[in-house]
Amino acid sequence: MPPATPSATRWPKTLTADHLHRLVRAERDPRRALALFDAATARPSSASPPDDSTAAAAAPVLPSRDTVSLLTSRLASASLLPLASSLLSRSRELFPSPGELEPPFLSLLRAYSRAHQPLAALHLFRSAPSALGLPHSARSYTAVLAALVAHSHLSLARSLLADMRAAGFAPTTATYNVLVKAHCSDAAVPIDDAVRVFRNIPKPDACSYNTVIDGLCRRGRLPEARDLFAEMIANGTAPTVVTYTTLIHWLAREACFDDALKLFDEMARRGIMPNVVTYSSLIDGLCKGGRAASAVELLDRMVKERKLPNTITYSSVIDGLCKEGCLGQAMEILDRMRLQGRKPDAGLFGKLIVGLCDAGRALEASNYLDEMNFAGIRPNRLTWSLHGRINDAVVTALCSKGEVVRAFQVYQSMRTRGISTKPTTFHLLVECLSKKNNLEKAAHVVRDMLSERCIPERETWDTIVRAYWSKKKLRAVGSVQEYNHEKKSTAKISSIEIHATGPCAAVAKVGARNWKTGTVSEGRNLMFLCLGDCFLHGLMLLVRSNIFNKRGFPLILPAIPCCGDGGVEQT
Repeated sequence: MPPATPSATRWPKTLTADHLHRLVRAERDPRRALALFDAATARPSSASPPDDSTAAAAAPVLPSRDTVSLLTSRLASASLLPLASSLLSRSRELFPSPGELEPPFLSLLRAYSRAHQPLAALHLFRSAPSALGLPHSARSYTAVLAALVAHSHLSLARSLLADMRAAGFAPTTATYNVLVKAHCSDAAVPIDDAVRVFRNIPKPDACSYNTVIDGLCRRGRLPEARDLFAEMIANGTAPTVVTYTTLIHWLAREACFDDALKLFDEMARRGIMPNVVTYSSLIDGLCKGGRAASAVELLDRMVKERKLPNTITYSSVIDGLCKEGCLGQAMEILDRMRLQGRKPDAGLFGKLIVGLCDAGRALEASNYLDEMNFAGIRPNRLTWSLHGRINDAVVTALCSKGEVVRAFQVYQSMRTRGISTKPTTFHLLVECLSKKNNLEKAAHVVRDMLSERCIPERETWDTIVRAYWSKKKLRAVGSVQEYNHEKKSTAKISSIEIHATGPCAAVAKVGARNWKTGTVSEGRNLMFLCLGDCFLHGLMLLVRSNIFNKRGFPLILPAIPCCGDGGVEQT
């Protein structure tokens, strides 16, 4: 059975401006809403669907100002700024009075600012008189000033302000607020200049006070900010949640916890409900000030008031609890966070893991590290060093507790995920593996060091070489004689060298001679011969090789005896 064809949308017999507004508002797709708008303004009011060729000629629908403003805002919100500009340009012919275009024009200017295109907003503003027939006004000047200041185009903002005054427009309170924000956001401008602009405002509002209070706090002038807050209340300007949040945040940062808590309680008395930012600022300050218990109480109060904490809030609490040694409570907070549907990130896991490592609970730290990896939290360009520090801390803690097998597992996981290892972690891992007689794994770690162009320190060489020396895991003289029988005379190891310095030292000397004389293949064979049973001279030959010399590695080798009395001479 063939699929049914969708029926065409039937237009009403009489399409009015009010009906068009409802149709545009009901259409979710802004492009289709624009197509609907174009069809209605181009077709007669008693038209059929746009593709009906039998439509009678009549006057098109004249849309209302609200319809144009709504459609312009929706196009701008969807980042369809060229379409929104084109709509404004075409709407010039639909309205007898150009001033009716100002509301959608202001919406478009603000949309350009939200899209981080302040220069496009300035260009649209400059071309408005000619392209739209829309004269400049104090509101349009203020909108463009706000866009320029928000994106740090302060020189252009000052120039536009001069043009505004030259055009005879007196700055409004909103204009002054933009100027105050410009002075506060520019670190090169003294904050006193912002205060002087603020004092010139005829009737400052809450936004004016909030901007100056924040600027004073950022410059370290908290007492003056508190005095301005008292002046704000005395002048009858009601503080907002932004005012209280700003002061609470900076009081908590300056460790003035009692004053911050008093302001927090004052908000409730004035009927101003704190938001998530208010709670998070106070909780973070309490945790950093060593008052994690108070922060937990505030977190409980926040949940009771149905203000769901975010990841930053939970991270602050867990960090504070870990620093105070309350690891059990920190893990409980992490479980609560998951139950509320919040997913911990690498930073939050890192604080808990490092806290467990510092407390000597290495196995629990490694379990949380596995849990972080199973959750799919992978290192990226921003968190790469953080992942390295977390893994290094776990390996170090496991080694210090003697959990060498688990430490090597974490190390291999690091290598698999491409996370770099610090030289100190390499050395500690080699030392612990050597003490546990896991020489093959220790040799594997040293080879990884060399592959990463990380030349082991003398202590690392000493550790692994002495471990091999203690086990006397060397090739017998018979194996060396068998090697002589199969090779040419230039690569033979003489019996004098064997008896004088030991078989392994003799192999190393001949290998070194071959590297120096250019017999690379023989030197490489001897290197692998040594790597089979004596790791010491295998590493020495590896470092003496011309491959490593070309890469600029320093030839720093310890003078440690091996299977003979005299040791191996440097070349």
